[in-house]
Order: sequence, then C-alpha cells, then structure tokens
Amino acid sequence: MKIGIIGLGKMGQNHLNELTKNPHFKINALFDLVQNEKSHQPFFNKLEDFLKQKNDIIIIATPTNSHLELAKKVFPYCKNVLIEKPLALNLNEISQIINLAQKHQVKLAVGFCERFNPALISLKQDLYDQEIISINIRRFSSYPQRIHDVGILHDLSVHDLDLLTFLSKQNILKTNLLKKYTQDPKKESESIFLCELEKSIASIHQSWNSTQKLRKLHLITQKHFYEANLNDFSLFKDGKPLKTNQQSPLFGQHEALLNLANNKPHHLANAYDAYKIQEILERFI
Repeated sequence: MKIGIIGLGKMGQNHLNELTKNPHFKINALFDLVQNEKSHQPFFNKLEDFLKQKNDIIIIATPTNSHLELAKKVFPYCKNVLIEKPLALNLNEISQIINLAQKHQVKLAVGFCERFNPALISLKQDLYDQEIISINIRRFSSYPQRIHDVGILHDLSVHDLDLLTFLSKQNILKTNLLKKYTQDPKKESESIFLCELEKSIASIHQSWNSTQKLRKLHLITQKHFYEANLNDFSLFKDGKPLKTNQQSPLFGQHEALLNLANNKPHHLANAYDAYKIQEILERFI
C-alpha cells in the first residue's frame, strides 16, 4: 500500500520510522516545508507535487491549526486519510472536516494511537463483558518544548477521554475539570477530569510539571483489579502479569489503517469520536 506523510516533526518521524519497518507499506511520498536530513524517501516541499504521487493513504501529522486547510487540499486526491489528534482546534473546524470527508467520500481516521497500546489491547480482550466500576488514568511528564499550538487538554486529555469510551463502551455523561497554568498563561499544563459514564465513574490526571514520566491506568470491575503501564506495555490482573505483545501502538494503528483502506474491521477512532471529545473540552473553554 503506497503511503504518504505530511509533516515530518516528531510525530511524523515516529510514523515514518514505524512504516519503514512494515512490509505492508511503501513510503511513496513525504512532504514538509524543510527537508530533514534523515528523509531518504521521495521528498517534496510543494504540496501540489506531493499530492500528484497517487498515494493510497495519507497521514497528516502537522500542527493542529493546519489540519482544516490541509484536509481541504488532500481529500480530493486521497480516499484514505489519518489526521493526527487533536483533529482540529474547535467543533466548527471538526464539522467542516467531517463535511469535506463526506463530500469527497474519504475514509477518515483520527490518530488516537493509545487504542493500540499492547497493554490496553490485552486489557480490552480480558474485560470482555465484565462490568466496569471505575477507571483511573495518570499521564505525567516534563513540559514538551515541541508543542506550541495547544495545551495539555488537547494534547493528552483527548487520549484519555477517548480511552474511557473505548474501554468501557459507554458514553461520558458528566464531567468536572480542574486545570492549572504553570508554564504559559495561555496553555494549561495540569488537568484533572472527574467523569461520570453510563455505568462507571472515572478520573484522568495529566501533568506537564513532573520530573518523572508516568503513564498508568487502573481499572476496577466487580471481579478484578487491573493495572496497565502504558510505557512498557505491561498489564497486571489482581497483581499477576498478563501476556501482552511488544509491538508499538503506531504499528497497530498502521495495521488498522491498512484494514480501513481494504474495507476490513478495525478499531481506529473516527471524526465523530473526535467531535464528542471536543464537545467535552469546549464546556470548559
């Protein structure tokens, strides 16, 4: 499958590194404003030239504020597109992207790659039809210098809000939010959500103020206690380890993207998933 990538920053490079190891994909074209010395595949610094390369799939991994304009230009040329999260800056932009995808008959996915974290894949399989009582997710790190256009809500909270609905198969009914600005007066760097789902409760805590990196999920059902480490992909059930694979979340996401292009079942997030999450965020903006 011929694939093209727009945007070769950190996330674009992560996609490129994984795709070069995947025999199901051919790196067909790369686009950025400035060529990276590591980019040996066909590189273009003019978008119109990139779009002429007949890509089967395109990944858009640029800053969030560019997603809508790129969607307008990309959708007429490619029918399978993944746009990195967050899909857009607000509900209005997401609605425009959804309408554009419908107009051009584009199969659109959104890059919530944590759905493909090996620990969470095994957790979801083991949960099966258990009734979830509560979910707690913590995601801590130091302040990321590479992110300039969004705060922690749009960068990390969106992942964990998506995981709540993905794992529980429930809608989020009510939310309360605490947030704090420590690095930039316009971008929050600490957030705590309390959520009420249809049959469960949850809390998610994200921080860009930590000296240590931590990404953990705890889940309680009527029968079991689960602990997932999203960094090393380990999973424990009542204190005992469960088997997980060691493939990266991006590898799993790319395999699902292949299924999307081939009209096969997949667990990719779509634009409507992104819309629901943005609805939650905009209650507090």
